Amino acid sequence: MHSISNYKHNFLLFAFICTSFFSAFAQKDSIDFYHEKISRLTHSPNFSENTPQYIDNLNQLSYYQRLIEQDSMLVNSERALALSKKNKYIQGELEALANLATLYLYTGQTDKSIEFSLETIKNPELSSFPKTEMKIYNILGQGYYFKNDYPSTYTQFLHTLAIAEKNSDQFHLFRMNMNLGTIFSRLEDNEEALKYYAVAFKHVKNLKDPTKEAMMLSNMAFLNIELGNLNQAKIELDETLALLEKNKQTTWLAWTFSTLGLYYLTLNDFDNALVNYQKSLDMHDEFNDVKAKADIKYGLGRSYLGLNNLVKAEANINESVMLYASSDYDTGLEKAYRTLYEISKSKDDVAESLKYLELTEKLSNDNFKKKNRRNLTMLNAKLNFEKETENLKAQNELAINQQRKYVKWALAALFTSLVIVFLILNANKREKLLNKKLANQAKILNKNQEALTQINSNQDRLFSIVGHDLRGPIISLNEILTLYLEDPEGKDYFEKFAPQLKEDLEQVQFTMDNLLHWGKTQMQGNTINVRSISVRNELDIILQLYRNEINKKAITINNQVAVNHSVFADLQQFNVIFRNLINNAIKFTPNEGMITIKTKIKDKNLVIQVSDTGVGMTESDVQKLFSDTENFSNYGTNLEKGTGLGLRLVKAMVIKNSGEIIVKSEPNKGSQFIVQLPVDIA
Repeated sequence: MHSISNYKHNFLLFAFICTSFFSAFAQKDSIDFYHEKISRLTHSPNFSENTPQYIDNLNQLSYYQRLIEQDSMLVNSERALALSKKNKYIQGELEALANLATLYLYTGQTDKSIEFSLETIKNPELSSFPKTEMKIYNILGQGYYFKNDYPSTYTQFLHTLAIAEKNSDQFHLFRMNMNLGTIFSRLEDNEEALKYYAVAFKHVKNLKDPTKEAMMLSNMAFLNIELGNLNQAKIELDETLALLEKNKQTTWLAWTFSTLGLYYLTLNDFDNALVNYQKSLDMHDEFNDVKAKADIKYGLGRSYLGLNNLVKAEANINESVMLYASSDYDTGLEKAYRTLYEISKSKDDVAESLKYLELTEKLSNDNFKKKNRRNLTMLNAKLNFEKETENLKAQNELAINQQRKYVKWALAALFTSLVIVFLILNANKREKLLNKKLANQAKILNKNQEALTQINSNQDRLFSIVGHDLRGPIISLNEILTLYLEDPEGKDYFEKFAPQLKEDLEQVQFTMDNLLHWGKTQMQGNTINVRSISVRNELDIILQLYRNEINKKAITINNQVAVNHSVFADLQQFNVIFRNLINNAIKFTPNEGMITIKTKIKDKNLVIQVSDTGVGMTESDVQKLFSDTENFSNYGTNLEKGTGLGLRLVKAMVIKNSGEIIVKSEPNKGSQFIVQLPVDIA
């Protein structure tokens, strides 16, 4: 990964800190102010560097040196920390640690910044100093942000926001809502980002700071463009430009001109889009912000494409590809490759257009998976934070109620000892009953929470599978049909890719069947229709369904199922179980491998074993197969796709039919799936 200059670190931090980059002169003035204040202290009679007043001023000076005098900041922070520890001055020690964490964050030493932040948070007295507490949790959140650990970032910022709300701190209410909006903007969850930005904008009005207001308007305009609210975005952009030009804020002017370019690009006004993107690029040349420059180059490329200047369009898009790649921004790469596909298509360069189409689809699938994983971890972080908040609230309420009881008992003691004894005994009895009721209610709530969590998990899994498995084949089918209809050579490409599309659509149908059956298994009151089933007959039908896949991979089927073996089970669910098991065996068996199916009677069950000579699995992978918390899925030996749902469905249906499933597997030695179902002995 490329190195990032201090300036780029500072520019990225700007979106979070909101106060540091508005004016270098203002910061220099603050440094001069505290230098003078410290000078007066040191020259005053009876001066001692061990006083809280001196340590506080040293910490303040250190904080304002964070951008332009970082070497001096290190010296002053370490001095303040040493003096605070020597004099057991807790507030000074916490502030000094927070300043060191800030310094390491600004100089790109993210791990060290997180280390100092965590050390500071361990101090049990931190909550006594809410401003320092908000400062350190904000710094910790920023550290996790630079590590791309968005759930941890989200948790720290939510914690800071809770402290700000408790203390009605307008600045931190603005800052943290701004930070949370920035996270969701980065994650491309524009609806959520706009909610936080809207709250931040309400608070920034109370601060009466035009530069912060301009920053908020610029961010909100960008999100409104993404959401299609173009009229509102234009109003916000006009207000932003007026404020920034008046206050001469070059960095945010550059960002705002880029956003204005996006606005015109969305309207297909390519001439105005080109003008504003060029203005932004000219300003960005003064500092090193790779991600922003990549977006500008992409915007220029799209503008030139709209003006049918394919040479300049391709040149700018290629530059954006290099910049996106250097900053590991896969979403940017995906849209850049898709534009190169359009350009190649316009140039009638079919080979190049197909190359870029394949790159686009691969990135699209990868980004979709990453986004799903990220959304789930963000949801877990939110749920965990809410649970911790509720627990803390319950503990506080319990403590307050307990204190009230003590007060009542103390007042009652003024009357007679007999009344006191009576009240205590009565209170103890009521408390036991209440605790018992609360314990029972807690159990019920926990069960309901577990059920709700499972339902949400299943729903998320279904949405993820439908979105992923339907999206790719449909997009590919659309592109091939477009080529077929618009390109003279489209028919050849259609015939070339049609077999693969057919396989993809068959897999989609298989997945949808599994989803429908999975949905039925989750419905309360779902019944099964048990009947006698001839195992050999049904397995022969299933194997016939997969004859093309079996022949394609030249797999030998060793069918040792006895003709007279039957089971009691639901016929439809029996077919779903063994379609999935045989499909898996074919998928993970290499060309010219073997699949063996055999049966035997054991006690009152029929044991049906499906074995393959495929790739096999490790013991840890076997443990994940039927997990409700992990989604385990691999590509087959010929890169066949899977969803990870099939085996969960198999297990659910086997259990519903009073059966049991066992898996045995070793890497490179194949797998055995052993199903036991009630036997029908004629």
